[in-house]
Amino acid sequence: MHVGLKIGTWGGRTGVKRRNQWVLFAILLLALINLSPSKQSTLVRNQEGAAPEPVSLPSQKTVQEPAHFRVAVQMNEVEFLRLQHMNYEYMNTHADQVELVNLSSAESYDNLLQQFELGESPDVLLLDNAWIRKFASSGHLMPAERYYSSPLTGEVLSVSLAQNEWNGYIWGVPFDTDPYVFVYNPNAITELGMQQPPKSADEWETLLTAFRKQNRVPYLLAADFNEPYAALSLLWQFGGNTATDSRPIFEISDGMQQGIQYLEEVRPYLLANIADAKASTDIWKRMYDGEVVLSLARASEVKHGQHPTMDVYLPDPGPSGKSMWIYGRSYVISSKSSHAEAAGLWIAEMSSLARQREWYEITGRLPVLKTLYFDFQRNKIPAWLPVSLVNSKSDALPISSSLPEQMEQFTQASLKFVQGYIGTNQFMDEMTQIRSFDK
Repeated sequence: MHVGLKIGTWGGRTGVKRRNQWVLFAILLLALINLSPSKQSTLVRNQEGAAPEPVSLPSQKTVQEPAHFRVAVQMNEVEFLRLQHMNYEYMNTHADQVELVNLSSAESYDNLLQQFELGESPDVLLLDNAWIRKFASSGHLMPAERYYSSPLTGEVLSVSLAQNEWNGYIWGVPFDTDPYVFVYNPNAITELGMQQPPKSADEWETLLTAFRKQNRVPYLLAADFNEPYAALSLLWQFGGNTATDSRPIFEISDGMQQGIQYLEEVRPYLLANIADAKASTDIWKRMYDGEVVLSLARASEVKHGQHPTMDVYLPDPGPSGKSMWIYGRSYVISSKSSHAEAAGLWIAEMSSLARQREWYEITGRLPVLKTLYFDFQRNKIPAWLPVSLVNSKSDALPISSSLPEQMEQFTQASLKFVQGYIGTNQFMDEMTQIRSFDK
């Protein structure tokens, strides 16, 4: 009994001691918890050494609200359906809502300029490159560097990028390009002693001389002079690209004067497609039947309408750097848009490598990214495109902000000239007046 009592007393004291230790540990733990800052607050001590006060930290992630912006384009039905499909895919992976508007062909860029002046413009526009400087110089566009992070210089065709430059900045992101080309009947041109369309003014003279000696083919050349750049491309080919420096487009140089005189010589053998729907729609068949030796057309028209036996030729630039007019379009953003960052991401997606390849396959409009041309077979780029298209000089097509007005006047003058209402001297006088409006 005595021994058992001692053991029990010793065990009781030990239990009390352990309980006290646990209580002390709990008190210390609670003190530490109270002194430690939480994840959502930090302790800031003021300069007077007062007791610290918990201050909430800002959230580490800023949630950006989805943007809703409008994109206006001017396309045919096939192109617009494809762009809609691309836009749907974009919105499926992004929170932004993008409204596409397809402007009617009757709505001119002058109407859009009025919308900009009234503050009613869309956030994004797809513009003909010839109009970029007009909109930029009027203060309506935002420089591309403010919304487009990818490099443009070195990655994009120089001839497309140069048309978007003004005042030391780039004002649009090139989207596609559609150069004028010659489509020709190889049998007909071989019978005239040539293997392909002429490369110089002297070769054009040789071709015309041979054509005049035959009486089987009624037309040497087909071109639509309602297309303003068609006439300009012909003048360059006939002699206007012989200058050794890059002169303004409407400069009456010796070469340009020679081009105008040659156009007058070709006029009796020209199928001008003026207000002649039948001539425009079945031009490929007429070439195949041997009625026309060669035709001037855009590359996209060739892809979808060319007869399989026809060949295509895009001449290399002459000493001036001019060859054919390289038509193209670019995306621009309004200077008043409040969604520039989101719109820039949309433009980057629409003009990406994969999208450009897809766009060419569907529409026939060539890409502007040089990478696609380096592996032209894989990307189904036509082999007739010359290397010079990729390596063209950035100053090959010097243009001004007044080019749209100039081209409108030039179209009217060239139509009158081809129809025979004015002669060579009057045509050159009108060209000189057009040149005087250059800015």
